Amino acid sequence: MEYFKKLKIKLVKGKYKNPVKGQLRNAEQIYDVFKDVKDKAKETLIGVYLDNDLEVRAYDVLSLGDEKHTLFSPIEVLEHAIILKSKYFILIHNHPSGNPKPSLEDKKAINDLKAKSDTMERVFLDFIIVGDMHKNKKDYWSMFDDLDGGEYSLGRTY
Repeated sequence: MEYFKKLKIKLVKGKYKNPVKGQLRNAEQIYDVFKDVKDKAKETLIGVYLDNDLEVRAYDVLSLGDEKHTLFSPIEVLEHAIILKSKYFILIHNHPSGNPKPSLEDKKAINDLKAKSDTMERVFLDFIIVGDMHKNKKDYWSMFDDLDGGEYSLGRTY
């Protein structure tokens, strides 16, 4: 007799503390939670998963790369969103060089993920790149801020 494998998902407390109470409003709130990712020597990609009311449900470290690149699977990002029953998700990652400007690879990943998330009925709300450029007003770049700015809102898609 052959047995089926049982999928077991266990959510545990992570090292990041969420000071955001209630609905997430903007990229700066997520940056404030995960800004210490800038100190990582390797590119790190984190998925942040939100419920239908834009409240943070969970996060997961999706990829660890080297000092200039990190690879990830858009399907894996979306699988996590589906498993966590998250309609909205945000990706945040660092540039160890300190420059938060998106690279060509970042732009390609954003476009790929946008296309795939639409087909899976998930909303790719933002992609945030954390740097450490003291010359800039902000030490991060946000896809949302770059396209529209303002506050996140329910039902908005990019």
